[in-house]
Amino acid sequence: MKKSENDSLKFSIYIQVLIALLLINLIHKIVREIPGSMNLLVAAITTITAAVILIISIILLLFKRKEGLILGLIPAAWATFQWVIYHVIMGNPDINGIWWYPIFPIVQGLLIIYFSILAWKNEESFNK
Repeated sequence: MKKSENDSLKFSIYIQVLIALLLINLIHKIVREIPGSMNLLVAAITTITAAVILIISIILLLFKRKEGLILGLIPAAWATFQWVIYHVIMGNPDINGIWWYPIFPIVQGLLIIYFSILAWKNEESFNK
């Protein structure tokens, strides 16, 4: 089957899902984590840095750059394990007292990691 010129402009389903998940995680950081981290300087810097990395990752993926996959793994890994540092090691309760809240960033991080791996293995449209 011959690829048309228009096919090179489209994103695969893996990249589309990954960009959507990165956007969801970015919105989560903007709405919940950044305001909640403003009382602790280290947490604020870490959260804002993760948000910037998410933005850069999304932009790179929109330009079909494989580096976006690698950069997206950094905030995904952080989202998966940050609750251990903040809630378990530091002993801080959740802002609203909801004990099951860390499930959301954990699932977001794991899904980003999963779809990054799928995109890495199955994507042929990345610029070389």
